[in-house]
Amino acid sequence: MIYARDLMFAQKSSLMSKAGNLLKNIGKVSGEVAGVKGEVELTPQQANNSILAAIERLAQQKTPVLLLLDEIQALAGNTHKSTIASLRTALDTHKDLIKVIFTGSSREGLRKMFSASNAPFFHYGQNLHFPELTRAFTDHLAENYKITTGRVLDQDELWAAFLDMHRSPQLARSLVERLALNPQLSIEFSKQQFVQEIASSRDFNGLWDSLKPVEHLLLIAIAQGQSEIYSSNFRQQLANNIGIDEIPVSTVQSAVRSLARRQIIFKPDNGIYEIEDSLLKEWILDEQL
Repeated sequence: MIYARDLMFAQKSSLMSKAGNLLKNIGKVSGEVAGVKGEVELTPQQANNSILAAIERLAQQKTPVLLLLDEIQALAGNTHKSTIASLRTALDTHKDLIKVIFTGSSREGLRKMFSASNAPFFHYGQNLHFPELTRAFTDHLAENYKITTGRVLDQDELWAAFLDMHRSPQLARSLVERLALNPQLSIEFSKQQFVQEIASSRDFNGLWDSLKPVEHLLLIAIAQGQSEIYSSNFRQQLANNIGIDEIPVSTVQSAVRSLARRQIIFKPDNGIYEIEDSLLKEWILDEQL
């Protein structure tokens, strides 16, 4: 499955129209071209040829294109290796005309896409960390809410809710949409209801039940900020909690690899493991301690 959002094509409105038609020919693509959104289905058998053909047709327009691919980490791993290889080939072939920006919500997934030595996009481009959004973002949302609905949102409360949702732009936008449709609800109540629904839809309970005891303890420790997960003292704590004599380093390494492979944890440049999903981290601290 591949997702493309916010596709921006400059200069010629005819190119925008043609690009919009191309989206219809590329499988499961959520896209926006010149304000027109669409979503169509992509089968695995059609993926490679569809990607190559669509990018070829875009290049034939002889007009520079900026292509933004969101949640690209969904294609990480061996299952989609041929598809992502086709995408790399197509982009390399037309690199003078088609520029691309990849974004994703999973840092571990992006690492697999661009940092693993055997990945098709290994060292393809420059890795950039977006800065956290400031209060100007939520003030902008509140202003648009007022323009759209004629009602006023408390900007202080909206900013506080944004911080509680770990500065997630997507969650903030969804929260404001919910408030627009349910004006009788308060920001705080809507936020709590929304976060609970997300936890349910992501099935944190089911995820937790699928993990091993040592993985449970590792996640709790990482959520609490534990950094020395391979130390003898910490491994002895794990062993005591599980009720065994000792846990070797190899067991912790195996658990870490498993959690990373499932994109549950990630190790940033500082070398301290973090939980990818901030809402999962909050759920662990609230429900598993």
